[in-house]
Amino acid sequence: MRKDINNTLLKYLNIVFLLLLQAGLNISYGQDIDKRKDKVNGRTFTYYVMKPQQEVKGMLILLPGWGESIPSIFKKTALPKLLADKGYLTIVPGLSQTLFADDHTIAELNYLIKVESSNNNLSEPKLILGGLSAGGAIAIGFAEHLLSADSTIKLVGVFAIDPPLDLERMYVSAENKIKYSCGGLVRKEGYFIKSYLENILGGSPQTKPEQYKRFSSYSAKAKENTNAKWLKGLPIRLYAEPDLAFVRKTYCNGLQFEDINAFDLEGLNKYLLQVGNNHCQYITTQGKGFHSWNIVDAADCVDWIIRLGN
Repeated sequence: MRKDINNTLLKYLNIVFLLLLQAGLNISYGQDIDKRKDKVNGRTFTYYVMKPQQEVKGMLILLPGWGESIPSIFKKTALPKLLADKGYLTIVPGLSQTLFADDHTIAELNYLIKVESSNNNLSEPKLILGGLSAGGAIAIGFAEHLLSADSTIKLVGVFAIDPPLDLERMYVSAENKIKYSCGGLVRKEGYFIKSYLENILGGSPQTKPEQYKRFSSYSAKAKENTNAKWLKGLPIRLYAEPDLAFVRKTYCNGLQFEDINAFDLEGLNKYLLQVGNNHCQYITTQGKGFHSWNIVDAADCVDWIIRLGN
């Protein structure tokens, strides 16, 4: 069943997430990018590594959005190149298509950290997690896992670019998109997301509420028990361009603010501020490109990462 859903997912990626395929920055690498393959729990996966020419000081795991080719990330954002100049290793893995940090994804990321730490003689690497869209949701979910598991991995910060965090909110939004009088891509996305979540989580939020709470990085309806409580002391940046006017003009005039991922980011930011996280930043942009890597000012983000590592 899950295989069928993933095949359907791949079929519609280019339709649902067209904006992810926007041309990124044209950069000169300067450092080598190595393609590597490995296996976890009998499943092979590919990942790419950009290694600095000097001694490695820290590690960034950068997670793509659905449908993005791994090599394209090194062109869409200058983050790996700028960090390599500062002594940071960047790893971009090709993970299973998922909206959250499931058990297999967690196993892959743990393995990557272990292997690349060993390859680069890092006994306690300064780890940064980041990603776009689903990759951003996985980054935050994996950060919550590390913190809740009292891991020995030294996680110093996480950033996420327009990720969907609240799976129940996504389900409700999917149902609304089916009902909106727009049809076309919006309705197809609604049917797809609704079917995907029901198959992966075993039903709807009404029939499987604990599953939705368990795998949501942030749950607006379960603030006392949300996974986000583990982020209370972690430096975190949430990036979004909440351009509802653009979305309505481009896709469907009936879309509401609750239908875009910025709704989750606003909620998570407010929650973390309420519980005392003074290191959480919610950064919004205008005219950078809805749901794209361009939302992030790479040089500014690198400065933030370097400060965290000092």
